Amino acid sequence: MTTNSYEMDTNRISRGGSLFGTDPQLQLRKALRNNDYVTFKKLVSYGAVDLEYTYPYPDYKTCLELAVSEPDKQEFVKLLLQHETQVNKVNDKDGKAPLHLAVENANLNGLAALLEDDRIDVNIKYKGNTALLMAIKGIQDLDDNREENLSIYEDMIELLLKAGCNVNSPDNKGITPIYSASKQGLERVITLILDYAKGPIDLDTYKDIRGRTARYYLNDAFPHLLAKFDAVAKQEEIIDADKLFSYLNRHEEDNFIRDYTKLVKKNEHRQLLTANNGMYTLLQLSAEKGFEKVVGVLLNSGADPNATCSANTTRPIAIACQNGYYKILKMFIDNESTIFEPVNNESLLQITIRGMKTSPTTSKVDFKSCLDLLLMTPKININVNYPDMKNNTALHYAARNGDNDTVLELLRSGACVALRNKFNEPPLADINAKTFETFLDECITSNSERPSDDDYEIHMKYSFLVYPNNSLENELCRLPLMDNTNNNINKYDAFLAPETEALLYMTRNEELRPLLKHPVITSFLYLKWQQISGLFYANITFYSLLWLSLTLYIILGYGVEKEQSKSYEALNVVTHIGAIIGLILLIFRELFQFIVAPTRYLQSIENCMEVILIIVTASIVGYGSATEPTKQQLSAIAILLSSAELVLLIGQFPTLSTNIVMLKTVSWNFFKFLLWYCILIIAFALSFYTLFRNVTEAEDLTPPNPNNTGKEEDEEEDFFEDPGRSLFKTIVMLTGEFDAGSIKFSTFPVTSHVIFIVFVFMIPIVLFNLLNGLAVSDTQEIRANAELVGHISRVKLISYFENVLIGKAYSKPSKIWSWMPTLCIKPFAKRISLFPFFLPKYRIIVKPNQDNTIIIPHAEPLGKYDNDYEDIEGGKCCFERCQNYRLDRKIVKNAKLVISKKTYVSEFDEIKEKLTQYENKIENIENTLKKIFHALENRRDF
Repeated sequence: MTTNSYEMDTNRISRGGSLFGTDPQLQLRKALRNNDYVTFKKLVSYGAVDLEYTYPYPDYKTCLELAVSEPDKQEFVKLLLQHETQVNKVNDKDGKAPLHLAVENANLNGLAALLEDDRIDVNIKYKGNTALLMAIKGIQDLDDNREENLSIYEDMIELLLKAGCNVNSPDNKGITPIYSASKQGLERVITLILDYAKGPIDLDTYKDIRGRTARYYLNDAFPHLLAKFDAVAKQEEIIDADKLFSYLNRHEEDNFIRDYTKLVKKNEHRQLLTANNGMYTLLQLSAEKGFEKVVGVLLNSGADPNATCSANTTRPIAIACQNGYYKILKMFIDNESTIFEPVNNESLLQITIRGMKTSPTTSKVDFKSCLDLLLMTPKININVNYPDMKNNTALHYAARNGDNDTVLELLRSGACVALRNKFNEPPLADINAKTFETFLDECITSNSERPSDDDYEIHMKYSFLVYPNNSLENELCRLPLMDNTNNNINKYDAFLAPETEALLYMTRNEELRPLLKHPVITSFLYLKWQQISGLFYANITFYSLLWLSLTLYIILGYGVEKEQSKSYEALNVVTHIGAIIGLILLIFRELFQFIVAPTRYLQSIENCMEVILIIVTASIVGYGSATEPTKQQLSAIAILLSSAELVLLIGQFPTLSTNIVMLKTVSWNFFKFLLWYCILIIAFALSFYTLFRNVTEAEDLTPPNPNNTGKEEDEEEDFFEDPGRSLFKTIVMLTGEFDAGSIKFSTFPVTSHVIFIVFVFMIPIVLFNLLNGLAVSDTQEIRANAELVGHISRVKLISYFENVLIGKAYSKPSKIWSWMPTLCIKPFAKRISLFPFFLPKYRIIVKPNQDNTIIIPHAEPLGKYDNDYEDIEGGKCCFERCQNYRLDRKIVKNAKLVISKKTYVSEFDEIKEKLTQYENKIENIENTLKKIFHALENRRDF
């Protein structure tokens, strides 16, 4: 028997296909719908099912909720209640309790069964309505069989009143049961209320939006009943939750504080702090309405700042954030009991930013202050990169709203620009380029020294590229960073993540692409290149040896049948072994790349070339008995492919990347251009074939030319023999190699000459020169952007290495990755990463007047974005810091320009501020003079 199967013995029931099928929960629902009480009772009695289980679409109800929603199921309801099913449980989908469902479906028997349970809360609310009020309101919606259904509703009302339902409990609009019954003219319902009410009936406290009370409608419909209501002895004024909720719904803030203060003085307010109207608690509703005084009074009197109700699980602080109520938010932050955890899978920061587009602008609303409060308050410790259900971060929403100020605030607080949502979009997709450039400028700062001093420093920050999962100070701030124990090292390894995903996206975005030349980006790429260059050179060295061994083996040994000297034979053996070893390593390299990123691997033309090269090389080194023609063809293909791959590899070097980009760009543009004109080229080839295919038969009677050999004659006669050869000849002629003397125009002298002249004009002259012009234009454009092209190539190369060795930070690890550490990839992945090991503070310090020396701030688990630069470590404990890095002089020069520009802007702002101050002073003097002038005028009149 498996763990998922049930069997039944004399004492228990278990999951077995013989009695209950494969799923007892489904059998339970089926038995309920089929009125199969026997099976239903067995399932419930033997404990084979979860009675609180909520069925999925289309029900979204528990078994008890299903039973009270259908007629003639009272026996099922009673059985479920006997087994302690939660009778007051509110449905997460619609917010209704079983009591509300019974009334909504006019299930009199089911309602009676529920009310027999001692645990029932007859005053539980759904959207502010008690079951009694729902029943009375439901009468006005009756259409068909009104008289029959009216009797059922009146019976339900009688049952609810007998059970002690509060007759004075209003809904969110101040509608009470007696109000609704009077307005509808339901005399029997009013009589029932009079007969079964547990206390005095309030006719005057609650008002509708027109200010009318229940007394108004009762006097209008049944004035003779007023005497009975007035005859009831008046008791002391009752202040309950319903009255307090009515004050809040009518925006009577002062009345609420007055009555609530009375309860506080009597110490009778505790029970009301947890009360709800089916939608809100008092604190939730106060936060929703923006009642600052009420929130302050409730919190000061001991209200739980985190309390919610079952129908509304949004904490009050989240409601304040959503509406932008700054003062209320500050009250919650100042309260020591407030919880700042995410609400419904959304952080408070995300809730605040999302509310900016929906909330109206009032004097109470200040989203900017709310945002600053959340980001700057240390006790909140909010995660600025927290992802919601769609993996959107706060930066995603701010960028999508087009709120540049909020985007800058989030970036300053450490928001990562590379995190992708479920649609694979980073925040950079919506961030304005000018805004992002402003932030990049802010990432470059200097110390207080003058630019000419030896101690002058330039600080560059890269926190916007740091993934949350590879931030040591975010995740491991409580652990000693320099602890070298194995346990900490293993934990640190889990934080490796690609660092150029955002930059790779920038290369594809035309608006953001120019920012790759910014000093912050170029300095980061420089550091990454220092980390990755060793692997790059090792890869080129390995492939160069493979290319050399393969080429020498093909030229000297492969397919050579003549006897060779012993030295040549030894060299052939060495090159053969070298080619085999290189082939094996190449196979492992390509296989590993395919396993790590199969989609990206198959999308690359270079990878396809390498696969073909592997197949051809394997045929050469492993199959020496092939025929001579086969060997020759394989040799030619292998030499061509291996050489082309070597050129592409060498072209990845940043200083040579421009040439490779020109080659690729021109080739691709040529291909696209010729793709449209291939129809014309094929048309000319077929025209030549139709004109000259019978030339051979016509020339058979012509005596042969004694000056030509037979071979040349055959070659000339075979040019347009079939469409394939004709197309090949036409393509050759495209380059200007006509060899018109070998074409026989004598058969159709006029037509053939005209078509040939048109071909010469259209193809070699016009089309070929057009292609040359296109190539020149592309080449000039690439050379004009040579610096940017170099940065793009470097980003792509670094990203390629990261994807192979690390993978994607936002993708789930595959099963294959579990055995990847056995291939010793972790050390290489750590070697190419800057975060969190090489740059633990996510910034560098450059000394321009000390040969552009790079200094790495010491790692301290204090905080990610503090401005403490006092503890600096040149580095003596690891290989990376032992290298004496110096930043490129051009990058330093550009950084100085950025600082200079910011300094100039600051001076301009200072002058502008001073002018504004002078303007205000002049206005004040002007106003004072006007007052004096008016005073003098008044004295003159007297």
